[in-house]
Amino acid sequence: MNSQIVKTLVKNAALIILILSFGIGYTSAQNAEEIPRLSNGKPSMTGYWQQVRRADVTDTRRPGYVAELPYSEWGLAQWEKYDRTDPEQGDYAGSCMPFGISRTVFGPWPIALKHDNDHLVMLAEQNSWFHMIPTDGRPHDPDFPSSWWGDSVGHWEDDTLVVVTKNLNGYTKVDTAGHPMSSLATIIQTFTRVDANTIEHTFTLDDPGAYTEAWTVSNTWTHQPEGFRIMEYSCMENNLTGLTSGSLLPWIRPSETQPED
Repeated sequence: MNSQIVKTLVKNAALIILILSFGIGYTSAQNAEEIPRLSNGKPSMTGYWQQVRRADVTDTRRPGYVAELPYSEWGLAQWEKYDRTDPEQGDYAGSCMPFGISRTVFGPWPIALKHDNDHLVMLAEQNSWFHMIPTDGRPHDPDFPSSWWGDSVGHWEDDTLVVVTKNLNGYTKVDTAGHPMSSLATIIQTFTRVDANTIEHTFTLDDPGAYTEAWTVSNTWTHQPEGFRIMEYSCMENNLTGLTSGSLLPWIRPSETQPED
């Protein structure tokens, strides 16, 4: 065979291999950015996620913060007198009571989300709490007892999952700093999976007891790598000695009346 023809064939083969390699690489990169979907076609939120740590929702060092909280008269009084060392006001988390939604999604520890067509389940490493959320848009249960986590129901707005929580007991704070939340609060969260590795999350608090208008915090959650696991979190293992010795004061259910609707 003519040597020039051989050289041409080799060059063409190399070019074809290069094109195919580029195509394979491009497809892999493209697949890596594809949004996983449920069997009903909606985006799946399943995965291990690292949320944005917010000890204070007004902290300007964290993008998505609230510049100024619009306190009601009751809310401002709660904030101004807040004392973490007072057992009736203080940090219930030190007594290993439920952290509630806000202090979990603003906490430092990761969250596992398990999602199917009917439910979103939050499995928090923090205190090993769980919260099961139906996503069919059903009405809230009027007979459901008030609780630390409340009654949550989800519905879809296009490809954004909206979770509305009502019937909270008013004992939780918004954040570690102690910003108030009353039993009149409604929490609205949105989950938008913008790519395989990112959820854009919003937390809106509509609480006419503590604030004169609703406000929103925006967060970006990042997907954790393959093989990541959430760990056991035993609050009482660390805090029991402090509670029994008196170095930690046990939380007491507040005697103060919640604001009226």
